[in-house]
Amino acid sequence: MIPAYQNAVQEILDRHVSSGDELGVQCVIWRDGAVQAECYGGYCDEARTRPMSADALFPVFSAGKALFSTLALMLVEENVVGLDMPLAEVWPAFGAEERRGVTLRHILTHTSGMHIMPQPANPEELADWDLMCSRIAERKPLWVPGTRTRYQAMNYSWLLGETLSRATGKSLPALFHDKLLAPLGIDNDTFFGIPAHQEFRLGQVVNGPDLAPFLPPRQTFLDPLTNALRLRCIRAACMPAFNCLSNARGLAKFGAALLQGKLISQNMLYEATRLQRPKDEPIPSENLNEYWTIFGYGYLLLGKEPDRGAFFGHQGHGGSEIMLDQSTGTVYAFVKNKLSARVLQPMKEEIRRIFTHSVL
Repeated sequence: MIPAYQNAVQEILDRHVSSGDELGVQCVIWRDGAVQAECYGGYCDEARTRPMSADALFPVFSAGKALFSTLALMLVEENVVGLDMPLAEVWPAFGAEERRGVTLRHILTHTSGMHIMPQPANPEELADWDLMCSRIAERKPLWVPGTRTRYQAMNYSWLLGETLSRATGKSLPALFHDKLLAPLGIDNDTFFGIPAHQEFRLGQVVNGPDLAPFLPPRQTFLDPLTNALRLRCIRAACMPAFNCLSNARGLAKFGAALLQGKLISQNMLYEATRLQRPKDEPIPSENLNEYWTIFGYGYLLLGKEPDRGAFFGHQGHGGSEIMLDQSTGTVYAFVKNKLSARVLQPMKEEIRRIFTHSVL
């Protein structure tokens, strides 16, 4: 049976690939627990020798934060950690006076003041979990935690990940596998540290015209961020704030489970998708460049006032994303390999309009 919106979505993908706007795209959409479209268009590589497929894997960058944050909220509901638990309770290095007030809530809401990443000298240092955690734990918050919002783009990996690992006594890869990926059946679709034998599934990522061209990855391995994921040592590590490798099928299954209450309770989801912002911090304007400061508990909130949490999830560098529309029960998963700096991307907005104006 053909999903309800398969043909309409496929036409949009094919048109944007034919125009050159996109190289390769995966798009999977669920509504009310059922697949409404599962479409693949274009190619996995710039030479156009590998047609896009469901199994192909790509860097989705910060889109992985949606899964990472959900893992944390699952542990909150299990009373393994608490939102107002100081990190120092499980991570003694945070016990110094200037860091003692940093809590899990501050990390999830990006209000810790610890968003500046210690600069590694080389990719191997970046991939060294213990080294990066030790350097993070030496830093001082740039303001009183909870009083300002700044996106912890990279540091979210270590601030949240080391806290969860110490609280459970398990490695972060084991937590992801045992509590999230394997139970959802997406452990072959989503990786926070990809094994070598799965690398044949990786597609090529290219920069669109509004992004700077690639330079040799070891020369500038963090600028642009895409360079980091061109290195095996980074792809193999577990740094879930930015090195998630996935496909639209895996992201969509996760999103559907989240909306159906299979991961966290509806009460927790309600709280996690309410605006969490310091009371004296003004709401940014509608300037889309500022939307990276509009958070619930780890989720980007992209809905309109008065219900910003109606549309939430997380986007990754270049345009891959997992987004959930609570008002219609719709999950959107896009994975794309021609990256763009634009927040609003025409193909995705065109597809979303179909579902915004349609009721099954």
